[in-house]
Amino acid sequence: MRFGLLGSLLAQDADRECPVRGPKARTLLAVLLLNAGQPVSLDRLILALWAEGAPSTAEQSLRNLVARLRKALGDEDGDRLRAVRAGYLLRVADTELDTRLFEEGVRRARAAHTAGDSTRVLTETAAALDLWRGMPLLDLPDLAAEFLPQCEQWQEDRLQMLEWRFGAELQLDRPQAVVAELTGLTGEHPLREAFHGQLMLALHRSGQRAQALAVYQRLRRTLIDELGIEPGPSARELHQLILSEEQPAAEPGRPARTAPDQLPSDPLHFVGRSDSLATLGDALLRDTGRARYAVVSGMAGVGKSALAVRCAHTMADHFPDGRLFLNLRGATSGLTPLTTHQAATALLRGLGVEPGTVPEDPEAAAALLRSTLAPTRTLLVLDDAAGLAQVRPLLPSGPGCAVLLTSRSPMLTLEGAAHLRLATLSEAESVALVAVASGRTSANREVVTLEQGDLTRLVELCGRLPLALRIVAARLAARDALPVRSLVAQLSAHEDRLDQLELDDLSIRQSLGLAVSALRGSERRLDRRAADTLLAVGALNLPEYSAAQLAGTLGTSRVQAAAALDRLVDVALLDEIRLDRFVPHDLVRDFARELAEESGRRSELTSAALHWYVTAAGRSALALAPELHRHRQLPGGNGAEEVADEDAALLWGDAECVNLLALVEQADREERDAAGLLSLVQALLPYLRARGRTAELSQLNRTALSVARREGNLLAQAHALGDLAGSHFDAGRFADALALIEEALPLWRQLDDVGREQLYLNNRGMLLQALGRDREAVTALEEALALAVARGDAHNEALALSGLGNVAEKSDPRLAILHHTRSIEAGKRSGTPGVQMAGLCNIGCAHLRLDEPTEALRYFREALDQPAGAAHWTTERQCRLGLIDALHRLRRLDEATTACHELLDRTSTLQDPYGEGRARHALGLILRDQAEPAHALGQWRAALELLTTLDAQEVAELQDLIASAAAA
Repeated sequence: MRFGLLGSLLAQDADRECPVRGPKARTLLAVLLLNAGQPVSLDRLILALWAEGAPSTAEQSLRNLVARLRKALGDEDGDRLRAVRAGYLLRVADTELDTRLFEEGVRRARAAHTAGDSTRVLTETAAALDLWRGMPLLDLPDLAAEFLPQCEQWQEDRLQMLEWRFGAELQLDRPQAVVAELTGLTGEHPLREAFHGQLMLALHRSGQRAQALAVYQRLRRTLIDELGIEPGPSARELHQLILSEEQPAAEPGRPARTAPDQLPSDPLHFVGRSDSLATLGDALLRDTGRARYAVVSGMAGVGKSALAVRCAHTMADHFPDGRLFLNLRGATSGLTPLTTHQAATALLRGLGVEPGTVPEDPEAAAALLRSTLAPTRTLLVLDDAAGLAQVRPLLPSGPGCAVLLTSRSPMLTLEGAAHLRLATLSEAESVALVAVASGRTSANREVVTLEQGDLTRLVELCGRLPLALRIVAARLAARDALPVRSLVAQLSAHEDRLDQLELDDLSIRQSLGLAVSALRGSERRLDRRAADTLLAVGALNLPEYSAAQLAGTLGTSRVQAAAALDRLVDVALLDEIRLDRFVPHDLVRDFARELAEESGRRSELTSAALHWYVTAAGRSALALAPELHRHRQLPGGNGAEEVADEDAALLWGDAECVNLLALVEQADREERDAAGLLSLVQALLPYLRARGRTAELSQLNRTALSVARREGNLLAQAHALGDLAGSHFDAGRFADALALIEEALPLWRQLDDVGREQLYLNNRGMLLQALGRDREAVTALEEALALAVARGDAHNEALALSGLGNVAEKSDPRLAILHHTRSIEAGKRSGTPGVQMAGLCNIGCAHLRLDEPTEALRYFREALDQPAGAAHWTTERQCRLGLIDALHRLRRLDEATTACHELLDRTSTLQDPYGEGRARHALGLILRDQAEPAHALGQWRAALELLTTLDAQEVAELQDLIASAAAA
């Protein structure tokens, strides 16, 4: 299917028109396409569909529109148009959306134009322009106005490609081919000088001199009348050439003297970077009426210099007065950076100025350089700049000059400059670079098949960093008999990896060391603090880093830690992957670990980080489950950020979960701070259960159980057994959960903790009920209830009543409702918010058992309206399943389908196969009633595959449903 935004909104399979009908449905599709691959909130969609006049039923109408759109797109399973927590997300392949194809075509055309390949320019522009169907969003003018900047960019890209196409035709000496189209475009765009210049040239070369001069006069009058300005230098120069009857040369005005060309040799093995070359070419060749600057920044060894040299060679012909190259030695081992005077003198010498005539004053020398360059068309490549202060005095202002700078710093305050942050190579580019540079290619220049997998692993171990790739390629080239897999084995030992990446004058460690030494030796306190922060990064060795975490580790303020992290980003030692989340490159991570080991501070810093996490997790647990502190005495002391409410606690857990898993694994592996590890795992229980992170809950508590047994800590063992049982319950493994509860109960009796014994009796009863052992369940629950009432323990009383209600639901739903009502009351007395949500959900289930879906629906919705974090994911999951069942029984099938897809999205995000299987079972029943038996069968088969290894009551029913559907 092809979706179109360039013109009217169409979707085509070849020539089939899209079945999406009606302005609202087309508006919905257009907004989702404009944000393809990104979630779009309900509020945003409602605003697009109804502006400020949305009716009270807007949300329900939107869901109906989504259901219709899914059907129109053949997306019955909701895999393409997904309901997500934030709203809806439409998944579209790059080849399905004309704007993405168009943008990719623009990039390819730009690369061809920059390379000066006229034939390829014609091919690429023709492919991209063929996608153009008219003004973007032509049939949705309101939406086109809202997305005006994006639409204008597409239109500008089209005009730019037309310029490139006309230029290619003229370069190939085919002026007649463009005269007619350019005549029309100059009328449509009377202020676009480029079209007028191309038309003048085409007419002149076609022998129509008078018409060419008339085009110039028309342009001049328009510019004076409309803007009060004269035509630019290109148009004026071309006008003078035509007046003198000269055939314009590609580069008129070339000086007679030999122009300096100091560019190093074009890199022999240069791979990829076509988009980067196109970006730089566009920035340095654009006519702006002033000098053009471009800055290439990035980490050590990422290939900044190679890119700059390759770029300079591709555009050399555009700078006939000279190409100057100077290494400013901003980060060169054993050498100090050039001073302004040294740099100016070297550049002036390249321009033919005698050294003895260069003023001794640095400012005067820089001024002479700028004056010498002003009337020329010269390209300067200033490589490895230490910073903006070093290069600013050297920059020319003449409109014919361009400067290409490379630096580890992005120089963001350089006015008017284009900034390119260079990333590592792609996997395919990295493999190609190593294969070509090492000679590991076959006769037809393809990578030897037998080593393809080893090369892929090798480049990943090098972090796809060009400097590291050059080193391993040189090692392979030097030893023909050295198998790639041997080098892979050597690099796989992370503690020695940097030793393997040194050869002759090339060294990753040395290159990174220069950057850190510059920070450590700086007079700026911020730089020295940044060096300390990198040391902490190496000590902690976590997947991600944040300002709050490093402030807690280093004992600084969050503002100071944030500034230090930003500085590390500036010098390309860290990347900010999203707001306040930072990661180092793999090789920087190795280097930082070495720094931490050599400093002797690793143990101190890791202990401080673990303390910060324990305290922060304790605050999170307090916000999500205040009752937990009564049973576990979790920390909430100094050193961590305040967690203000449930939402903040959940967001904190979302951000730090990946780090917490790694931190616990490290602490266990190194057998340090067992008490801190056990406290941390216990404090994470409310977050993990609220978010339904069953796998993480199991992983952490298995570790905690192992540590507790190793330490002989009975209390921690009992907690870990119970929490691990909870993870099995959430995943539908009731028998495994029951075995763990049976193991934990004697420990609580040994510890003489009657309250926890009651709680575990309640859990035992609920598990027995889930396994269908109702009589044993009632015995356990009644024992727990009696103990709770006798001790005045309202929390355990609420749990026991809830369990008894679940057992009673099968035979006496009215009695079940009474038990659940009493459970809610007891939960209110105990101050446990999760009990109320569970009770409302259970009452809804009892009403379903009574075949009262309207009443059931009311309770499920009331339950789901409880505050975030009020209950575990298992409770929310049951509420959603009950709501789907109620809607199904009420024959509100579209709403039930939407609710099913929302649940599937959640279970997929949470990696909850038990919940996903139950949701697919429900969806199959709905699809069957929508007369879609084939799709229903597919859902049931998927559900059975997910549930067959679990203690799920739906397995038998699914087997019967599948057998009946297959036989039909």
